[in-house]
Amino acid sequence: MTMGKRTGLLGGTFNPIHRGHIELGLQILRAYHLDNILYILSAHPPHKTHINLAPAETRWEMLTRALKPFPQLLPCDIEMKRPTLSWTIDTVNELKMKSPDTEFYFISGSEGFLKIRTWKNYKTLLQTLPFIVVLRDPAHAPVVENLLNEEKVERVHLFSYQSDKLDISSTLIREKIKQSQSIEGLVEEEVKKMMEVNKLYEA
Repeated sequence: MTMGKRTGLLGGTFNPIHRGHIELGLQILRAYHLDNILYILSAHPPHKTHINLAPAETRWEMLTRALKPFPQLLPCDIEMKRPTLSWTIDTVNELKMKSPDTEFYFISGSEGFLKIRTWKNYKTLLQTLPFIVVLRDPAHAPVVENLLNEEKVERVHLFSYQSDKLDISSTLIREKIKQSQSIEGLVEEEVKKMMEVNKLYEA
């Protein structure tokens, strides 16, 4: 995997990956002039206990297929290779060690960022690399800013954008499939085919 000089890190369970994830990556690439973004699949997420979590290998295959048409959006399996829980600080340190010349930016939704004090070594992490916090809800902006002031952190960018894909979520897609509703336009066609073949998320 070839990383650029400026690389975004976007982690998630991608259960499943959807078009909102992809559009967000493309928007951030342009807004921050990044060379590429790594979509880091969390195989063993420490903060999520999904009953309906598809196997990591299946989620990886969906991620790979979905990102194939977008050469600057790269699937990354660094956390899949760990048999234990995946903590962000460990992933960031490993990537920085492998690519010392790359400037990394960690991309986080505002909901997740507001829980950052539950992350392993979060103070160190906030000082290790700049964050791009995606404001899914404009009301989150002052709350995030308060947290940053309390933690005395400056290298955080707040990113807000308008999109008809903002309301797409993996939870919504799983619920629609469970209720035998259409998910047309919510996921890439290759992902849709894979979910149908493997009967993922069905009741």
